[in-house]
Amino acid sequence: MKKTAILLIVSMLFVIVLSACSNKPSTNDASGSEATGSKELDVLKIGVTELPQLLDPQRTSGNTSIRILYDIFETILLSDPKDKWSLKPMLATEWKRVDDYTLDVTLRKGVKFHNGDELKSKDVVFSFNRLHQNLPGMADATNMLSVVKEVQVIDDYKFRIITNVVDPLLEQRIASSWGSWIVPADYLTKVGDEAFAAKPVGTGPYKVVSYSPEKVVLERFDDYWGAKPAAKRIEYIVYNETSTRITALITGEVDLITQVPLDQVSVIESNKNLSVKGLNISNMHVLTFNTTSGPLDDKKVRQALSLSIDRQMLVDKLWQGKAVIPKGHQYSEFGDFYLSDYPTPEYNVEKAKKFLAESSYKGELIEYELKSNYYTFGNEAAEAIVDMWKKIGINAKVKFSDKVERKSVANWSNTMRFPDPSGGLSLLWGPGTDAEKIYWKDMTPEFLKNAKELASILDPAKRKELAKKQMQIFDDEVPGTVLYYPYEGWGIRKGLEWAPYSSQAMDFRAENFKVLN
Repeated sequence: MKKTAILLIVSMLFVIVLSACSNKPSTNDASGSEATGSKELDVLKIGVTELPQLLDPQRTSGNTSIRILYDIFETILLSDPKDKWSLKPMLATEWKRVDDYTLDVTLRKGVKFHNGDELKSKDVVFSFNRLHQNLPGMADATNMLSVVKEVQVIDDYKFRIITNVVDPLLEQRIASSWGSWIVPADYLTKVGDEAFAAKPVGTGPYKVVSYSPEKVVLERFDDYWGAKPAAKRIEYIVYNETSTRITALITGEVDLITQVPLDQVSVIESNKNLSVKGLNISNMHVLTFNTTSGPLDDKKVRQALSLSIDRQMLVDKLWQGKAVIPKGHQYSEFGDFYLSDYPTPEYNVEKAKKFLAESSYKGELIEYELKSNYYTFGNEAAEAIVDMWKKIGINAKVKFSDKVERKSVANWSNTMRFPDPSGGLSLLWGPGTDAEKIYWKDMTPEFLKNAKELASILDPAKRKELAKKQMQIFDDEVPGTVLYYPYEGWGIRKGLEWAPYSSQAMDFRAENFKVLN
């Protein structure tokens, strides 16, 4: 559906329901409990674009997964998004480096899984060992924690992590919410991997009640070790289309929605009972170019594709100037390792035409593959980029697919796994990734070598230089190209206090979600 049509439909609906919505009390009224400094909500209903295909936290790491898993599972340490990703206790209360290869950790006592089992060191060992089972979807988590050689039980509440390299980032790895979750050994062994993926058990503030392709239902876990969250029940409901998602928010079917396009913010905020929260997320949109496929095996073709993309036009037209063009494949969250003087991707149509003329390209069709409406403005960006390619002589078209196979060109989003260069480009495109196995099979030996070295040396100056070199190799070889850090919006009804995170995790713990009225 075109943006203008969405705006017209939602605007007409808004006129019809405005009076009713502005004076009608929510059917989801607070109960008045003040146990956590917040009233309670019987049901928090959230409209989402899509749900994950499974709820096993070690086997899924997509944008749709992190929204839900964050409240079901927990990591050993917390990398706090509210405090510049600083490390804090979570399932562990203490951690200490014994030497360059060894970290001793003390678990929090009395933590229970949702089935009633108490968390113990054996569960941590089981969770790390499970990463070596090569289950479908587990590659991302396995790759992120590949530095871990062994985890040893010291006693029920103490364990030791031993690495196979000197890893300066071990604590951030085990705090990452992209695969470092702890799962219950006895329960998972009993029910098996597939049953666990459908109804998992974690230690978080919410437990899974039901799961279907249309809805996930969570309930507050009464034996949770932390503060009691305000919502007794959370329902994630699928509304694929932007218009239906906004309609559900305006009519009161849901309390919160994801992925609000910027051109719909004014429509939502015209209702005094609604508002939109937004921020640039640490999840840059990129394109993947399959270097083993047809004309894309010629680097000059890939260079021409990248050079002909007017990213600033996309930012201005689609994102109203609020998206940000990256300075290479990196994230500002890297702190001292962020290279602020690195250039943004070049836009040069004449140079693109020259490279294309010098290439082996003979007019072959290049397909831009994507899943419809998966990313905010993903469809519109694809159409615009294909038009740009056509202007330099590329025979290109958009191909919508339910399962993106990355045979030619495809869109993707690259989320920072932890705040360090090793948690970005090298981890997402380097050794052991789908890139190396599927669409960048001719990855340069230097890129592979640098990725491994970046994760195993301590010298900050050397690590910064390696990070820069990785970006330079990526930009020269062009197995893909960066587009922008999107600006994401969440629509929410008034009376609910909640802060989104740049990781797209939706945190409804007591500290981050309150019911005011």
